[in-house]
Amino acid sequence: MAYNITQLELKAAAQKLPPSPQIFGKLTKLLKERDTGTADIVELVKTDTSLTAKVLKISNSMAYTVGDPVDSLEEAISRIGFSELFKVVGMAAASNTFARRNATYGIDGWHFWENSVATGLAMEELALARGVDEQEAYTLGLLKSMGKTIVDACSKKFMTPPKYDPKTETPLLLWEEENLGVTNPEAAAIVLEAWHFPAAAIEALRYQYTPDEAPEKNLHAHLLALSAAIANHLGKGAPGEKTYCTITQNRLDEVGLDIKTVRLVCKKVKARIDDLSTELAA
Repeated sequence: MAYNITQLELKAAAQKLPPSPQIFGKLTKLLKERDTGTADIVELVKTDTSLTAKVLKISNSMAYTVGDPVDSLEEAISRIGFSELFKVVGMAAASNTFARRNATYGIDGWHFWENSVATGLAMEELALARGVDEQEAYTLGLLKSMGKTIVDACSKKFMTPPKYDPKTETPLLLWEEENLGVTNPEAAAIVLEAWHFPAAAIEALRYQYTPDEAPEKNLHAHLLALSAAIANHLGKGAPGEKTYCTITQNRLDEVGLDIKTVRLVCKKVKARIDDLSTELAA
């Protein structure tokens, strides 16, 4: 049975999300301001106690800790610095948002989180190689599947919620259009608009599967497609995305990188995500 999820329903569902993603988005802007200090960051992150707890847990993982464990955000910032704390907050926000089973897309919470973090780390590494803002790229990578979370929340109201079956090999966007009346990248764009993200970032998520169809060339849309391909290559891909997320010469040409660089990014992301997954699953 086909349904039609409206923009109003998507926006209403977005209002019920944990505050973590919005806090992470605000942190992205805050770190771009020259006069931002430790107190500003602590004040923002502390508005979400669950986020704060997860930030400290990740900060105390072997991937970050050298010496005694930290027990405050101030100590975490002093230990790992603004840049690394930004990544840790992103991982914690992703945990709050994605670490639940998504029934519509058939993704368990742990795999959903790994997919988000792997994509975010890949975006960061590709942005560094390309010479563009790595924090903005990391943010977009983490939020790539935000639309799936919103769509799943809206689908719960249906008597018989649609469920994507990856075994059918039906292209994901086609299935969404036929069964939900909206695609997950469209849903993500609507949420980011409500959160007042920059237009270019919104368009990057909107065209993450089909960057060549964007009205204007959007580097981050191409990087998202490549990052999703890297996540898939590492076994952290999301169901239904393989059709859209491939590593081709044309895609490499669009982002101005070569296959050697992408292979190096794969190795770095694999090492990082494996370490985090092992420690945080314990």
